Amino acid sequence: MQIQQVRLSEIQTVSYSELEPKKLKALENSYDSFETQLNSKSNPIALDRGAGKPYQILDGRHRVYLARKKGYSSVPARFA
Repeated sequence: MQIQQVRLSEIQTVSYSELEPKKLKALENSYDSFETQLNSKSNPIALDRGAGKPYQILDGRHRVYLARKKGYSSVPARFA
């Protein structure tokens, strides 16, 4: 499983209404920093490149949403 940096502009947009507020709060208030969670090699953001850009998010929509909100330009992800 190869993890690479993917520009957020190449990943589908996630709206707040699609997310669970409790999960967002847990990510923001976790013992581990958001940066640590975002760069997790054991639980990376998973994307599907099958349909082309923007890539569909298979796992990690809450992290993608928060990364955009925090001003990141790219995130580490793997393609499934």
